[in-house]
Amino acid sequence: MKSLLALCFAFAAIGAVRSACTEGDIRLNATDSHARDLEPLTSVAAGRVEVCLHGQWGTVCSTSFDLQEATVVCRQLGYSTTGATYLSNAAFGEGLGPIQLNSLNCRGTEGRLVNCTESARPARCTHAEDVGVVCQVPGKSCRNGEIHLIGGDTRNKGTVQVCFNQQYGTICGERLSNSTASVICASLGYSREGAIAIPHTIYSMGIGLVQNVSCNGTERNVTQCLHSTTACPQSSRAAVLCKPTNPACRDGQIRLVNGTSRAVGRVEVCFNGEWGRVCGGGSWDNREANVVCRQLGFMPGNATTQPAPYGKGSGISLLDQVVCRGNETLLLSCTHAQVGSRECTYQQDASATCIEYSPFCVNGSVRLQGGRVQNEGRVEMCIGGQWGTICDQGWNSTAAKVVCRQLGFPNITAALAIAIPHASYGVGTGRIWFDQVRCHGDEPSLLQCTHPSTLSLTCSHSNDAGVLCPVTGQHCCVNGDVRLANGTSSNEGRVEVCYNCVWGTVCDSGWN
Repeated sequence: MKSLLALCFAFAAIGAVRSACTEGDIRLNATDSHARDLEPLTSVAAGRVEVCLHGQWGTVCSTSFDLQEATVVCRQLGYSTTGATYLSNAAFGEGLGPIQLNSLNCRGTEGRLVNCTESARPARCTHAEDVGVVCQVPGKSCRNGEIHLIGGDTRNKGTVQVCFNQQYGTICGERLSNSTASVICASLGYSREGAIAIPHTIYSMGIGLVQNVSCNGTERNVTQCLHSTTACPQSSRAAVLCKPTNPACRDGQIRLVNGTSRAVGRVEVCFNGEWGRVCGGGSWDNREANVVCRQLGFMPGNATTQPAPYGKGSGISLLDQVVCRGNETLLLSCTHAQVGSRECTYQQDASATCIEYSPFCVNGSVRLQGGRVQNEGRVEMCIGGQWGTICDQGWNSTAAKVVCRQLGFPNITAALAIAIPHASYGVGTGRIWFDQVRCHGDEPSLLQCTHPSTLSLTCSHSNDAGVLCPVTGQHCCVNGDVRLANGTSSNEGRVEVCYNCVWGTVCDSGWN
């Protein structure tokens, strides 16, 4: 008896669902994430087309669906027929239930979609071909030059939707440049610097007519750039990545995620202040993995060849077609393709398995050795668990400033930090890590400065670099003060002068 009652209730529920719509009604289903992406575009209504037949909602196949059919949909729903567009291949997600209409042929003047004729031999169709439509809301229009980035997980990235002639459209990515991206980012309130053009969006397919847009980077708005309507492959809708106001990381940083230990996982790189994927593809092998391991302070390891062993990453591929010699200290020092230059599947995400040291030191840390006091000495750096020295070729006060700041000395300026060449604090031992170090002066670590490669081949320990860092405090001497030391009375002795809060001697060459 209970099972019979349950069956009756089930049939009643099915009947309620089947009779929940009026024959011939249509709707745009906006529950899909792509439809939600379009919510900022208040002048349009968009979604997957669904039609009620025999008391049940179902979808419409995109086969032979064209602007005439889209026009009828918008008219029936009470929207403007001007600018009606359609998106095929389940752009708004795959629907449920039956495919109610297939291979439609509308004149464009019908008042209802069910009044259009269907082909006597409809095409085979699946929900992967569900059609979507975008209509213009009457009385609402966008402002020319208005821009939205849609589909991204943060406001600074996404597919570009731009208003031309009071209608939203997308930009073709085939010729999109970073100069154009910089104008888009600037008009949204972000910095022009660091704007990245992504020719093949991974966010949202966008809506509307496609424009070719070309900017030189100085324009205030894309309407001032060269633009024209163009045919463009659906896969080439453009997106941009603007530099975030509050960066989540420092450019060039890398990390391993989703692994069983901190030395194993999927490789992610910080670019433009955001973490993103590294595309492995065919070029990723042990040389690239070794650079990752070295930068993170691990022993050389191996690239993982199986697809996405540590899960799928998210967002765009920030590095692609990476090719390393194997001796670089930073992954960004390896050659690589332009960001977003091609589509990269999540199965191609790069990964690495490194070997952990029992470290003698922390990778990238520095120390001063051989000095008389703690603020001077030979510069030694830890790489891969080993201490080594720096060659003085190209060594200058800007690099010395970075070392002093890294060691915690306050109020560092290039004028106060002194570069000391020629192993003045004694010769070191072990490897000479770098020569020709070039710093801007604002780097947080000497490891972030540029240099040709790890291991100097043209330098000996007689060229070990040193620094003299300034110190502050109540016992600091005054620059320019002199004193006589080690004499038998106060009016004789070795001449010493104060510089940078340190007493030092004066050479007797030319002394008279």
